Amino acid sequence: VSRVVLNWETAYATAYQVQVSNDNSSWTTVSSTTTGNGGVDDLTVSGSGRYVRINGTARATQWGYSLWEFVVYGS
Repeated sequence: VSRVVLNWETAYATAYQVQVSNDNSSWTTVSSTTTGNGGVDDLTVSGSGRYVRINGTARATQWGYSLWEFVVYGS
């Protein structure tokens, strides 16, 4: 995984990690922020795994998290 693009809707995360895993059990953080402000986050990352997830830890609104688009790039 070399790049992750997150296109947030109104319910975005102010803090989150992008994580990868080979087995969907053990996760490695490849990007982390505590200053999210919505919009589009275009992240350069370095990691490998079959699975990619966003682990939200703080929300901007009371309605949880909502992504319009979640794109993962890599070879």
